[in-house]
Amino acid sequence: MFHFLSGIPRLIFLTAPLAFLLLHAYIIYAPALMIALFVLPHMIHASLTNSKIQGKYRHSFWSEIYETVLAWYIAPPTLVALINPHKGKFNVTAKGGLVEEEYVDWVISRPYIFLVLLNLVGVAVGIWRYFYGPPTEMLTVVVSMVWVFYNLIVLGGAVAVSVESKQVRRSNRVEMTMPAAIAREDGHLFSCTVQDFSDGGLGIKINGQAQILEGQKVNLLLKRGQQEYVFPTQVARVMGNEVGLKLMPLTTQQHIDFVQCTFARADTWALWQDSYPEDKPLESLLDILKLGFRGYRHLAEFAPSSVKGIFRVLTSLVSWVVSFIPRRPERSETAQPSDQALAQQ
Repeated sequence: MFHFLSGIPRLIFLTAPLAFLLLHAYIIYAPALMIALFVLPHMIHASLTNSKIQGKYRHSFWSEIYETVLAWYIAPPTLVALINPHKGKFNVTAKGGLVEEEYVDWVISRPYIFLVLLNLVGVAVGIWRYFYGPPTEMLTVVVSMVWVFYNLIVLGGAVAVSVESKQVRRSNRVEMTMPAAIAREDGHLFSCTVQDFSDGGLGIKINGQAQILEGQKVNLLLKRGQQEYVFPTQVARVMGNEVGLKLMPLTTQQHIDFVQCTFARADTWALWQDSYPEDKPLESLLDILKLGFRGYRHLAEFAPSSVKGIFRVLTSLVSWVVSFIPRRPERSETAQPSDQALAQQ
């Protein structure tokens, strides 16, 4: 039950190192080296254990992004509900809309931007303390700065979440693999495989060459158990042997049958995670780094013109630093010299 109050400790975690950097207050009264020796093994051990136990279902470090995104908005209502359970209310969000252009939701992202700016001030003060502060506190400054940089990465991921992607479909698509068939009006039958579906249509792959045209009306045959159902559709697009079908107006019973053949199938949700790769903590950490950088890049892209220059300089500087990270050569690149040597022989 107390996990509903996780927004409060998460906000404390995102601002805790600033207590020393900005206010010179010790939140943990211990040497920095002892803190690092005590905390780091526990963090690494917990990450490896979670990856081993939940690696098929959850990837490492992504819970940090999830909790950070929710922290600012769940902390007040959960605290109010604890003090006065009858005071809260539930707001229903709008559904079924379309997003015509990609943009940053500045209203939602304001808390994260405020925390980002606060941590950037902490970085600036930390650099000053490292060069001009007491020599005995240099290691404490380093530990606090590492903590702040980690918080900045997580906050960058939270900012990336606030970017509204362009949405052209009114209904979300569910990926799956299911055998089916389509029948033309002249009676020709083609076997196919359903690749994804939504409440308004399906994406199929015909086994063989597609002999249907865009705009043509066809019947889709789906099977559930021993029963087979027919649904009227219209071809929305044809790309090779991949075809997009749009459902024609269905009766109430046909809509019930379609839901039972797609959304209500037991194997649809039992196997939906089978295609997900196993968790690799280092790769997940790299993905979090990329997501955090993407969030700051979106801020630079959609920011007002007066501050775009500052963001561009910062993102260019980060890109330049990241370019020095060693990279594993691609297989094609490593094979090219040997291929040239064989060609010369």
